[in-house]
Amino acid sequence: MTAPAGLGAPADRPWQIPAAPAVFEARERFSAELDRFWDESTGRRLVVVSGVGGVGKTSLALDWLYGKADEFPQGILYSDLGGAREQPPEDPGEVLHGFLTALGSSPAEIPASLDQRAAAFRTATAARRMAVLLDDAASVAQVRPLLPAGQAAIVFVTSRWRLTDLGVDGAQFVALPPLTESQAQELFERYTGTERVRTDPPAASEIVSSCGGLPLALSVAAARLRTRPQRTLAREAAAYGRWTSAGGSSADKTLSLNAIFEVVYEGLPQSAARVYLACGVHPGPFLSTEPLAAALDRPLSAVEDDVDELIEANLLTEAGEDRFVQHMVLRSDARTRAATVLPGDERERLAHSFAGWYLDRVLAADEVIHPHRARYATRGRRSKDFVERSDGLAWWRDHLSVIRAVFTSAADHEWDDIVWQICEASWGFFLHHRDYLPWIAMSEQGVLAATRANLPLVEARLRSQLGFAYAKLGRYDKAAEENVVALRLGQQENHGPTQATALSQLGRSARGQGDLEGALDFYRQAADLQERLGIPRGVALCRRRQGEVLAKLGRYSEAMIELAASATVMAEVNDPAQHARSVMALAGIQAAEGRAEDAIARLTESLRTMRALDSPFYTAEILAALGRIERQCGRDEESAGHLAEAQTLYTELGFPRADDPGDASQP
Repeated sequence: MTAPAGLGAPADRPWQIPAAPAVFEARERFSAELDRFWDESTGRRLVVVSGVGGVGKTSLALDWLYGKADEFPQGILYSDLGGAREQPPEDPGEVLHGFLTALGSSPAEIPASLDQRAAAFRTATAARRMAVLLDDAASVAQVRPLLPAGQAAIVFVTSRWRLTDLGVDGAQFVALPPLTESQAQELFERYTGTERVRTDPPAASEIVSSCGGLPLALSVAAARLRTRPQRTLAREAAAYGRWTSAGGSSADKTLSLNAIFEVVYEGLPQSAARVYLACGVHPGPFLSTEPLAAALDRPLSAVEDDVDELIEANLLTEAGEDRFVQHMVLRSDARTRAATVLPGDERERLAHSFAGWYLDRVLAADEVIHPHRARYATRGRRSKDFVERSDGLAWWRDHLSVIRAVFTSAADHEWDDIVWQICEASWGFFLHHRDYLPWIAMSEQGVLAATRANLPLVEARLRSQLGFAYAKLGRYDKAAEENVVALRLGQQENHGPTQATALSQLGRSARGQGDLEGALDFYRQAADLQERLGIPRGVALCRRRQGEVLAKLGRYSEAMIELAASATVMAEVNDPAQHARSVMALAGIQAAEGRAEDAIARLTESLRTMRALDSPFYTAEILAALGRIERQCGRDEESAGHLAEAQTLYTELGFPRADDPGDASQP
């Protein structure tokens, strides 16, 4: 998301925060306190806003940030950390991945470990004048890795907890209390309308009192009245009073919210109430109308009308094109209500339908992200396809948090067919995303699901995928272990492609452990098998890997034959990334043999390709190689420029330079 027009900033700055509250009861004292902190402090500012759910912590932060928009010419980052959700809160490593991509890092090259990501984030923000809003934080440990390094930055943290240990990080603490009676009365009048409130001031005061000074409760109560213009305030006040008197003291903030939600829910049309309950079953942090319509087996237009009804009642909030979120308190209410109202088999049916819908979209996206790959998974629903690879990648990145929540739900229910299919279909995105630790956890679940479903070839594929991730993290013994099992399963089923993949992956492990002759043998076995099976791209991948190993062994003439053959096939099958990788390896050999001008020409060609593919890590590799060769040729000015650009990219990525460019290739 980019900055809104009219803010006088570059159009490409990240602007991730939600819209400012339409109606906001200004907390003048707290806003003035924030102004002073911003004006008088030096260095990075850190503000922790704490208070009960629904008290307006996020609204305060958003109102202040929008008022100071011109102070942040390089953008505002945002993440809902999920501290009050029933599900585990957001992992800071995942949040950093999103922040780094928003700041321009290639998802494929973001470091695997939390510490490396935090360092990369500090590097990327060191010179930025920006803001960060960390909403609904669960703990100090969750927040600390997400703190930027920029000395002209401000970080807002909202939480139900005080997080006092952030004091050592220079935090300013704001404990936000409920609104006073007069503030609550003013906000309710602004929400509802002055004329309506003045028809019955005592009843209006009773409603306001029932809301316990919580802006969220006031907004929901007022929204209900706006949709019922003929309903008297006295009747509404009596409804809240009956509920709270049956449950206990209305001074209890949680009870106050429950009273509002109960009355509002009971007043919903039956179809809208059912959508609200479905929201309570949906596992992800945001919703869209299409999966809701599919799960409820209703026309999309009808569900859109009900979603509008829930928005009018302030039970849902628009957060983008066909994207809706619930405040954490409302989400908790929807979950609790669904668990109480819906029979267990109906909740399971809804959850399974959500999982099925997202599975279909995952498969559709994977078809364009990695079109060269044969798959075991098949699409059942056949929703609309993605036209371009970039569309599939964009959808996946945008919905990653929901996909992972759906996957977790499916794994918890042991819906094995959904689990292994999502896992298999995630491979293409993973190759660009490279988030190793979540990927390993997902693949382990996928292997278990395929094993339970007695699908040996699927199990073998997922084990090879898992082995790839282990190898990339340097865990070569573990990678080899997975691929030995995959090879055995392929032999057991007499399935050549499975055996070839496992052999190639075993070559990767041998290479990583320094056994170059062993790696060469594995790659040759895999290439021979692929040749017999008639899979030219697979042969070309293996030949490129052979060429890279031969070059390491100093057998340049043999290496050139393998690499040239690989480049030719990759061009024929229209795989520009792998073609560029083969060309880059060829250039390295030419430089080693003293043909620097030829090497520079080849690297320049590869550089254009990698820039077009938007791959900063591989672009940095080519720039560095090009710069070193140019320096050998006396092209000092060109060398300095390319080496400086490479260093900038490496620094921004926070990723160690790979000594072996072939090791990062796709299996």
